[in-house]
Amino acid sequence: WKLGIRFLWGKRPYFDFVFGRQLDTRWQILPRGTGFYCGEGPFDYVGTTSGLMTHNAIWARRPDNSPIITGSVGYHLENETFVAFLEAHARQLGIGIEEDTVLEVQQNEAGISGLQCERGGLREADLFVDCSGFVSLLLGKTLNEPFVSYESSLFNDRAVVGGWEREEEPIQPYTTAETMSSGWCWRIDHEFRINRGYVFSSAFQSEAAAEEEFRRANPKVRDTRFIRFRTGRYERAWVKNVVAVGNSGGFVEPLESTGLACICEWSQGIAEILHETRGQPTPTMIRAFNKRHSICWDIIRDFLAVHFKFNTRYDTPYWQECRAKAELCGAQPIVEYFQENGPSILWRPLLIDPKDQFGMEGYLSLLIGQQVPYQLRSPLSAEELANWQRIRSAVRTQAEQAYSVPGALALLRLPHFRW
Repeated sequence: WKLGIRFLWGKRPYFDFVFGRQLDTRWQILPRGTGFYCGEGPFDYVGTTSGLMTHNAIWARRPDNSPIITGSVGYHLENETFVAFLEAHARQLGIGIEEDTVLEVQQNEAGISGLQCERGGLREADLFVDCSGFVSLLLGKTLNEPFVSYESSLFNDRAVVGGWEREEEPIQPYTTAETMSSGWCWRIDHEFRINRGYVFSSAFQSEAAAEEEFRRANPKVRDTRFIRFRTGRYERAWVKNVVAVGNSGGFVEPLESTGLACICEWSQGIAEILHETRGQPTPTMIRAFNKRHSICWDIIRDFLAVHFKFNTRYDTPYWQECRAKAELCGAQPIVEYFQENGPSILWRPLLIDPKDQFGMEGYLSLLIGQQVPYQLRSPLSAEELANWQRIRSAVRTQAEQAYSVPGALALLRLPHFRW
């Protein structure tokens, strides 16, 4: 399970960005929004989810010990296992899966006329879905769709990845994002494995130096591999009879784990357009798809920029450059509002795009978590502080009694258990 992201980031020992709402809220016994009470102290019992994360727990308990299962959760999925499941499921639905190597891409006025393949010969189709990753063989290389770079906001372009088989480490129900000298490092927990990766900028650190720093921080890592990428998106994802899904249409970086969500969204969008138009996608449908594509990627870029603009944990040349030059773009109005008014949620509907998957909760998590200063401050009364401590104490009690990840797995596997 993944309840959110724990950031080892900024001045605090850590802070959490959760799936659900705990900062974009106001308790009835408090006169202001929750964010005003987070101050400079611990960030461990801000809400139910951060309390569960602090105790490596996943489900709170009811008085009868039954679990309280909510939908505010993501998942850590082992890629090879997940892909194997998807392929098996596709075959059950009667979908054929063939692997081949494209030798030549043929074009005509409609776009791609066919793919000359090594074993299968010429493959023709009405619509081609480009899933060729960073290569973007059809959209980028063949149709030459212009690329919109995000390099002015996001400086990273490399990752070194590794992991190890779990030993005695507790299973953490969240992703960890840890500041490194020239980027950041993720930790993703699976039941039997821990995956780690260091995302960095080659302008500030060589691959050899990055791997050395990565292994110092993670001495259990075995084999490693490097991934090179560029941040940005193509102007359009659907051009003529080609539509790109995944990294072939755009990519930011692994922070906030947006890649799979985007693949799901584009796949659903393509399916719905084909259904709505009876297999004859119209120009206006395609224009709407492309508009959604650009808005979605730009929103992600804006949100990620805030992570780098205000992180004061390290004072290395990389982080100095991020703080000085990372462009906030569409996040600028939200940041300005916070810098004047603090964690006020009064004008949330005007500040946050309805299509923004991170919402006010995400921005408050980053701005409060990194202790970005704001002007409109007033002292908290003794009654407010006492009530805030009562809330935190209740959250802690609930979290201490919750199901741990191993406990939840054991319950899930009982023959009589039902969702």
